[in-house]
Amino acid sequence: MRRNILKNIVLFHVLANFLWTPSVVAEEIPSATELESLAGYRILFSSERSAQDTLSLFSMAPDGSDVKQHVKISVNRRGEYEPSISRDGTKIAFTTYRYGGWKIAMADLDGGNVQRLTMDPQYAYDASWSPDGKRVVYRRIVNKGGAYFRGNGDIYAINVDGTNNINLTNADDEHARNPAFSPDGKHIIYDAFIGDDLKIMLMEQDGRNSHAVPADGQYAFAPSWSPDGEWIAHLRQDSDGFVDVWRMKRDGTGAENLTKSKEEGFHAIGDSIQHWEYETHWSPEGNWIAFTADYEEKGNIDVYLVAVESGEITRLTRKKGTDTHPFWYQTGKKRN
Repeated sequence: MRRNILKNIVLFHVLANFLWTPSVVAEEIPSATELESLAGYRILFSSERSAQDTLSLFSMAPDGSDVKQHVKISVNRRGEYEPSISRDGTKIAFTTYRYGGWKIAMADLDGGNVQRLTMDPQYAYDASWSPDGKRVVYRRIVNKGGAYFRGNGDIYAINVDGTNNINLTNADDEHARNPAFSPDGKHIIYDAFIGDDLKIMLMEQDGRNSHAVPADGQYAFAPSWSPDGEWIAHLRQDSDGFVDVWRMKRDGTGAENLTKSKEEGFHAIGDSIQHWEYETHWSPEGNWIAFTADYEEKGNIDVYLVAVESGEITRLTRKKGTDTHPFWYQTGKKRN
């Protein structure tokens, strides 16, 4: 049951989009062109707050305030989501339906100058930048001659000019997702369904030496790197359906449950969040991990923070509807 809910079956996107009601504008939100005046860090995220049942890209201050819109909706009931920002803070890579089917696009940080990156007809998701900003790693559906939206996911890397689009995993027995380059660019982490398990996987940046990182339990997923590249934040689901933020060394040692949702009295979230809404992302200074949960309002997905050292949990978003895919970035000048 849990595997069916967590597994990223792309057909869900196709069918659900046609069943959703027409979008309704909820509020006016300032444009991200005003970001030059802000200092410190911000969190880019996907949200339904500008239109019902349609995700688009926004950013907020680390306390959840000062929300601004970046990439606006192009296709109602499909939208834009899964953002990643280049290390120099100038470009966004994200998933969009504006080209007929889910594809990867790039834009300036404020949402301008949108350009298509992936040209294949197969659906593509989960973009993440290389540290040098020259490549994007992502998940593409490999259909083996079937429908272009059905099949297993493989991890691809592509140059930002669209050339050298390479399948790094080529694994018929995996459904791979959520790739991310290590801070030094030498490795890529991702998660993958293998049989009945969902595992954290690690490989070299060219796809060699792919292997599972040891983690207790049947489901470990949604990985992200610490800024120093020594730790991997991720989610684990236990046998009772509780999903928590964990951290571990890249060899699987030193594993620690940071959120302890069962002990804290939060409900099990494993069967109330869709597979694509789970995410973690480490803050640039390493003190906090942003993640998604419905801890306080079951079924309403929000962005939370957990303090790495103390385990303190803070809820950042409170709008009705989905707020997901948090991604930290620095605006230029740190807060005092």
